Amino acid sequence: MPTFLLCIRAELDNVDTISIPSTTHWCLDVKESAGSEEKKGVYVTSTEEHELNGSKGTANLVMKFAKGSKKESSVNVLEIKGVTRPCDAELASDDDGKFVPIIAFECRGLEPIAFHPEGDWHVVSSGGTKYDNVDLKENEWSDYCEKAAASVGIYSFESKFELHKG
Repeated sequence: MPTFLLCIRAELDNVDTISIPSTTHWCLDVKESAGSEEKKGVYVTSTEEHELNGSKGTANLVMKFAKGSKKESSVNVLEIKGVTRPCDAELASDDDGKFVPIIAFECRGLEPIAFHPEGDWHVVSSGGTKYDNVDLKENEWSDYCEKAAASVGIYSFESKFELHKG
């Protein structure tokens, strides 16, 4: 089964780290591997398990592209040691402007084509102020850090998927 790495990149302004729990509900757009049908806004999380029909296996997401179809597609959320960031997927100030793999998706019958940065993002400023529930839906965020007496921000947030060849 192919495994896709979710890589993110952003310009960080007075931000030490941004992170999102690996147990988040990842919002993806997916495409049928053997066709052209797409589904937008599909959620997958490592905390849910569903049985696969005709198999003893499970997956974090099981879906069908066509109603009445017997063909199931599935996704498992993975952390790959030495490749993805451990547990609470983190982008640090050292990563400013670089694509960093934060989580992986093992897919059968589908491919992820877009990521929507919804969820409970956490930011720590260079001054040490913690910000919870940061909204990155607009691909940027800014605030003011009283401790550092400076603005903090995340700009030009981007994501892409890369096929893992490991």
